[in-house]
Amino acid sequence: MTEIPQTRLILSTDYELFFHQSGTVQRCLIDPAERLLDFTARHGMKMTFFVDTGMLKCLDRHAAEHRELARQAEIIRAQLRRISSAGHELGLHVHPHWEDTRLSDGAWDFSETRYRLDMFSDDEVVNVLETNFALLQALSDEPVVSYRAGGFCIEPFERIGPTLSRLGVTIDSSVVPGTRLDDPQKGFDASQAPDEPCWRFDEAPRHRVADGAFCEVAITPLTVGRFYFWGRLLNRLGGSRGGEHFGDGVSKAIGRTEVVRRLLGQSRVSELSMDDAKSQLLLDALAAEPSRRAWHVMGHPKLLSERSLQRLEEFAAAANIAEGMTVAAFASHC
Repeated sequence: MTEIPQTRLILSTDYELFFHQSGTVQRCLIDPAERLLDFTARHGMKMTFFVDTGMLKCLDRHAAEHRELARQAEIIRAQLRRISSAGHELGLHVHPHWEDTRLSDGAWDFSETRYRLDMFSDDEVVNVLETNFALLQALSDEPVVSYRAGGFCIEPFERIGPTLSRLGVTIDSSVVPGTRLDDPQKGFDASQAPDEPCWRFDEAPRHRVADGAFCEVAITPLTVGRFYFWGRLLNRLGGSRGGEHFGDGVSKAIGRTEVVRRLLGQSRVSELSMDDAKSQLLLDALAAEPSRRAWHVMGHPKLLSERSLQRLEEFAAAANIAEGMTVAAFASHC
């Protein structure tokens, strides 16, 4: 019997609240992140936590007038320090809508926010990146070297690349090859990116350059049929979310054009995910590409569930995973 070579598994998660109805820090971040720490410790894995530091900046901005927000900010900081001390990577994750977000009647008001960095001036972009980086680096035991754009909105990269390079952030993980989102506020296009685990680039992450200054550690793409989206729609119409996750917030709805495209198209490329709703597709992805030697599975603490963690465990066993590793550790092989 021929021995099957072992496979590398890159694990990453976006440590963030919801954009729309934010949910609570305890249920969206603290509790599910602890489940992830338990999971990785049990299996001897390491992973990357891409931290939405804009959220933490916003908490700090209101902390002086709101004791509870000050407490939440300190709880988050304490958890992130523990995550780093346990050998996991903290990566920079910028959702710039927090720059405009204000507290209104005890809830976050996202109504007048700018979602993508390209909606900000050049000076504002530099300031956002520098302040977010400094906040995260103060919590990390290791240099912060990796970045993921909020909502995968990484373009135009030339507006952020020079600042990231100056800060020592030379690894990006914002690209899911083959994906495209048609949405006026949150849209992106990685449809022409190479379907490879990683590559070098300079000015655009989707364009490979042999000796590029940056490394892209891509998230594994997953082809999803339209029946998956019809199933989710029927669940919602029936009053179910189509899955139960730890977080207690609500995401902003995607635009009507994108909804129609998903329901009427033959298939759509999405990200391979440990989140509850998509975790049911993990074993399907493995069956479709049994020879793939590197899998990058991403997720969000807020969207995890006990069921999705069990599915991730089953996937890792079926794929004959050698180790669960961070984005930065995998980038060292590219």
